Amino acid sequence: MTVPAGAIDNHAHVMVGEQGGIDGAAYQPFSAPVQSFVAHLRGLGFSRGVLVTPSTYGADNSVLLDALRSSTDLLRGIAVVPPDVDDATLDELHAAGVRGCRVQDRMTGGLPIDALPKLASRVGSRGWHVEVWTDLLENGEIVRSCLRSTTTPILLDHLGNLPAPAPGEADAGTAVLRELMAYDTCWVTLSGAYRLAAPLAEAHAAELLQGRVDTLLSLAPERLAWGSDWPYVRPPGPVPTASDHLAVLDRWLPDASSREQVLVTNAALLYGWS
Repeated sequence: MTVPAGAIDNHAHVMVGEQGGIDGAAYQPFSAPVQSFVAHLRGLGFSRGVLVTPSTYGADNSVLLDALRSSTDLLRGIAVVPPDVDDATLDELHAAGVRGCRVQDRMTGGLPIDALPKLASRVGSRGWHVEVWTDLLENGEIVRSCLRSTTTPILLDHLGNLPAPAPGEADAGTAVLRELMAYDTCWVTLSGAYRLAAPLAEAHAAELLQGRVDTLLSLAPERLAWGSDWPYVRPPGPVPTASDHLAVLDRWLPDASSREQVLVTNAALLYGWS
């Protein structure tokens, strides 16, 4: 496939070795430096990327900040901050290139999902969004209530983190996302197929999720982005390769106009590159 100029990978993490993880984290940090992420981008033919503070660091964003400051034109960031975060901290994060924050309860170390409403209210005035990784079947009402009550964009990670359907079965996740995407502040990242159909490889898992992606493209193509999930923390199956990602993009975004919109236009708007 042809990757459009300015393409953005909107979901990745960097780590700087085996030290610095918080007590009780779901995994210990490992070596995944920003230089390796930049090489990953180049291997995909992408121009820019978004780094998310991984759960192993809790709310310590120092590794993220160091990475952003090393390549301010290339990178943006998603931090982890408590709802009562002070303005000085938000100012520092914003100046470094942070354009959103994350709540997630899938791995120990993340901010709990019940922090979402207050956090969305706290950061929305800065033009930030909140990235969410949760079980939407369990916590959908919290997300739904937030979408009803705030103008802050809410970005659902990994195709809503809803399992892929078995071959030949209807996709229950599509119905959930159809309802949430009715709110014009709801966004979805097309990512993590390999997490939703474990232990299948990324390209095979993507086949099972084709109907979900097609539905999202038909509902709100202007509120979709794409992420690789590099460096594939705690993979439940085979680790995706650059070739896998490009094959999936060719499947999910087969025409040049959809690739331009999802990989460039939408993400550039969401992360402040336009």
